Amino acid sequence: MLINERPVLALIPARSGSKGLRGKNMCKVNSIPLVGYSLEAALNSKYIDEVYLTSNDQLTLSYGKEMGVTPLSRPEKFSTDTSSANSVVEHFFNTLPVGLLEQDPYIVYLQPTSPLRTSEHIDDALSKMIEQGLTKLVSVVEMAKSPFKSFLLDEHGVLQALFDEEMTNQRRQDLPSVYAANGAIYVFCWSDFNEKNAFPSNGSYPYIMNEKDSLDIDTNEDILLLKHLINTKG
Repeated sequence: MLINERPVLALIPARSGSKGLRGKNMCKVNSIPLVGYSLEAALNSKYIDEVYLTSNDQLTLSYGKEMGVTPLSRPEKFSTDTSSANSVVEHFFNTLPVGLLEQDPYIVYLQPTSPLRTSEHIDDALSKMIEQGLTKLVSVVEMAKSPFKSFLLDEHGVLQALFDEEMTNQRRQDLPSVYAANGAIYVFCWSDFNEKNAFPSNGSYPYIMNEKDSLDIDTNEDILLLKHLINTKG
């Protein structure tokens, strides 16, 4: 479905070689590879026109092709531990036809490490972004601990308030709510990214998700928690 005359493309990055959890993206949770949850969410979205899976792992790419998405082989230089998400998106844009880029498509960037983000989340997020007349979005979760009560150590090794010292003595409920990106959904159009060759964030629509649905998979303990949450939800 075109939004504001722009195609909507989902991009799912799933490289191999994670140090925290080996083979993480193809690790099976209730018989489904972790990456499969994000692939299903993208495929079931009413807004997304085409789903791309970028990976340096042929097994992952083959699985994506079986699921019905467009596999994109990613060079190793964009698949290392130090490779940035910006470089992954830049490589993706460089593979697209010029005619498609000229339509300034929306990119819905979905990390496989957020398996509890569903197609309902994606569609709700896009709907709200469109209603606000914006072209970029970042999913966030409210931070449990306020950074306004945080400190730095100065050159003498003593505490200095990160912000205003007066804020460190206020009740948390009297301080502004603060949100952190949860990594589940990023939306931007090609022109937004191309302006700075980076993910845009300032001025983005804040799609607020709860802590449970914001689960980020990085360890075996996270996998066990995911299984528990999925089984509990049925």
